[in-house]
Amino acid sequence: MPIYESIFIINANLTDEETAGVVKKMQDVVAKQGGEMIKFEDWGKKKLAYEIKKQKRGHYAFFQFKAAPAAVAELERTYKMTDSVIKFITVKLEKELRVKAPPKPKKKDLAKAAAEAGQAQA
Repeated sequence: MPIYESIFIINANLTDEETAGVVKKMQDVVAKQGGEMIKFEDWGKKKLAYEIKKQKRGHYAFFQFKAAPAAVAELERTYKMTDSVIKFITVKLEKELRVKAPPKPKKKDLAKAAAEAGQAQA
């Protein structure tokens, strides 16, 4: 199953219990669709970069989970139907992280380095 990350912003005016209920609801959606929660982080209340639905602050939550694409569709449908969720994004992660290899030296650079090494020995 593919791995996904989902970040969503909850209305900051909700109580802690209501916020926890929204987070639990989203976790249950993933579980009911056969998904497996890998990581959950509660990032807390933060100032938004710009005003969203007349809100200047939001409560951020982060999920990382394994699930079928149908589970992601259901999760996003639930986000849209939940009035207290003001913004969300879900992305599919690559199977392996790609690390940039150091660039290969050009032929001119190799010849120059060899010439300098020859002068240093003489």
